[in-house]
Formats: sequence, structure tokens, C-alpha cells
Amino acid sequence: MPKLYVIDVPEFSGLVCYARSQEGVSVSDCRKGYITISSELDLLLDRRACGFKPAVWYTCLSGGIEGRIAEYGRDTLRIENDEVG
Repeated sequence: MPKLYVIDVPEFSGLVCYARSQEGVSVSDCRKGYITISSELDLLLDRRACGFKPAVWYTCLSGGIEGRIAEYGRDTLRIENDEVG
């Protein structure tokens, strides 16, 4: 299950709101300063839909991930499950 750990700061609130609006995506409550965004399928995020400028977009992984980054471009981030089999 791909997971993105988001630091609970106002700069990343657009990402959290966007994730909450996506079908099949779970968003945890804040725990120890982090919010966990996860999905049973690939986790697909869109920079413009999050309302991010590129500088904030490129720091959204600063809290860490579980999975494999399959795509991380100017507007799209896709994290895949990295489990084999």
C-alpha cells in the first residue's frame, strides 16, 4: 500500500484536502506531527489540483513515503506499491 507522510503545516493543507476528495484514498488524523495519505492502488496526486506552486510541490515528499516513486514531474506524483508478488 503506497503511503505519503505529510508534515502537518499549513503549506501542505491543499495536498491533504485534495487527497480527502479522491475516491479510494485514505487520510489519517494528525499523529506526531504527520498526516498519512494512503491508497490500495497507486497514489496519484496533481500539483495544480492541490493549489501548489512548484517550490511547495517539490517539497511535499519531505515527510517520507512507503512505496516506489513511479512518476514525479512538474504536475503529477505517482507512488506505487513496492511489494513484490
